[in-house]
Formats: sequence, C-alpha cells, structure tokens
Amino acid sequence: MEKHRLKPNRQSLDILLRRHGIELKKETLDKLWLFHGLLRENNKDQDLTRLNAFETIVERHYADCIIINSFVKKWPDKMLDIGSGAGFPGIPLKLTNPQINLTLCEPRPNRINFLEMAVKELNLQGISVFGHKVTSSSMKESVGGIICRAFGSIAETLPRLGSCLKKGGKAYFMKGPAVKDELRDFKSDEYKISETHFYTIPSSVQQRALIVLERL
Repeated sequence: MEKHRLKPNRQSLDILLRRHGIELKKETLDKLWLFHGLLRENNKDQDLTRLNAFETIVERHYADCIIINSFVKKWPDKMLDIGSGAGFPGIPLKLTNPQINLTLCEPRPNRINFLEMAVKELNLQGISVFGHKVTSSSMKESVGGIICRAFGSIAETLPRLGSCLKKGGKAYFMKGPAVKDELRDFKSDEYKISETHFYTIPSSVQQRALIVLERL
C-alpha cells in the first residue's frame, strides 16, 4: 500500500517535524514555512537543492539541521556557517537560536543571491552573507564557532579556519556515520575532539553524526 503523503502546508510542516522529534514555537514555525516557500519558488533549476518531495526536504534538511540543538547546551555567540549552500544548516540554526550572530559563507553566485534574499524576506537580524570561499587568508573575522554540513573532510577544513576560529573556539561538523574513518585517522596539535554524537533522526533511517572539535 502506498504511504499517505501530506500536502505541503504549515500544519503538515509542524506534523512532520514533531514526527522527527522537533517542536517549534509558533513564530519559528511561521518563518521556517516562509523559508520553505522561498526555497521551492527559487529552486526551479534544482540549483539550491536536488530534493523535491516535501517530506524528504523536511526530514533531510529542516529536521537534520534543527535536531543538533539537542546536543549543544549553548552555541557560541558568533559563528560562521561554511559552505552554507541554500542556507543549511545556517538558516534553521538561526531561526531556532536567534541570539547567534551568524555569517553564512557561500561562494556560488546564485546561492549568494538566494541567501541575501531569504535573510531580507525573513527579516532576520544579526546575520550576514559572506560571498566568498573561506580560507585562512579570506576570512579574518574572529568567531567562537564554525559549523559545516555536507562539506569537505575535517582534515581538509581545519586549515581554512586558522585566521577566524579563536583559541577555545569550537568547530561543529555535521556528518554521516562514515566519519568514524576520519576520526580514527585524526591527528592534530591544534585541535582536540571534544564531543562525538552518533544518532538516527527519529522516524527515519537517516544516520547522522555531530563531531565537535575545540581549538587549543
């Protein structure tokens, strides 16, 4: 029997998020639904995301980016989202943690335009777009945290943070279970692994990991 699919609307978004163990405040849910509309409206060429089904987008984008809040007691006050793409995890992270001063870092022009438009339409404060590739020479702003999702390996990413992540700052890597291979080979005199969280998104088969490194 074919699984019953919910029609895309705000109520269905709430139902699906609750199914995945997430309950949002009304104003946060309203803005996430608005963001979803912007994403679908501007994704006709699938340059923002290749996912099409409403339930799949909710599970693999929204729930995936929001559920990590359950593992972090307090986010750093100032953060970078490196390789933000269409705003993941940065936009959901900002919606659920409005106190964070966040910079979305994305070098691809079409996605830069989308991020700038989304920030304006959602009327978000304390958030900006850095339309360049983050390297040790391009990003000099000192921050207490960086986060990246579906990005390069940990070993490839850490050298880029030399000029922006302050000592004692934390790097949050959203990964799949294969990150265990990276952790087994991890060696650094500058960073230590402070937390590892392996989990499955509730009511899904999506196995995920959140790896937190602290700069010494």
